[in-house]
Amino acid sequence: MAHSRGTDVLASALRELNIEAYVAGDSVADRFKLKNIVLLAPDIDADVAATKIFGVVSDPDLAYGAAPQPHKVFSGPGVRITSYVSWGDKALTLSEFLYGSLRRLGRLDVAQLTKEHAARAVRLAYLMDFIEVKGTPGFLGHSYFTSDPAVSSDLVALIRYGLKPGEPGRPLEEIQRPFWRIPAGT
Repeated sequence: MAHSRGTDVLASALRELNIEAYVAGDSVADRFKLKNIVLLAPDIDADVAATKIFGVVSDPDLAYGAAPQPHKVFSGPGVRITSYVSWGDKALTLSEFLYGSLRRLGRLDVAQLTKEHAARAVRLAYLMDFIEVKGTPGFLGHSYFTSDPAVSSDLVALIRYGLKPGEPGRPLEEIQRPFWRIPAGT
């Protein structure tokens, strides 16, 4: 789990673990027993995050044992990357300004994506979920995962019970896979 700027640290560590596992002819999921990677209000540019986390796939010279096999990076069963996002996160609005970023991962909104970015997200639906949070409470709305009971409940359902979005016990509204929304009034 990572919150805010800690996402950059987690993405960098995940990139290094991916490389280590891949070169050894294994997947990061199997080698390091990863099941859930959770990003809470991630304060990292969306394109930078994708490059760091999936960078192994784009390196044609990186050998998987004897030959490249990019589909093996996240091949373990049940591995999920879940990102809780909120367009109302004012801290990330400031971060976009300070870093000159066009799109922070924590403010990702399916309605704002280009067709190319939406198609890329759909291709990652086997691995990633984006959980949209509306009406973030607090002055900056950056710690909604602790102050909003619906978000905390969803996080518990994910981590403790291993529930997928939309399953009983984790009632999320599907926007367009892999984008989900925590229903209003829950």
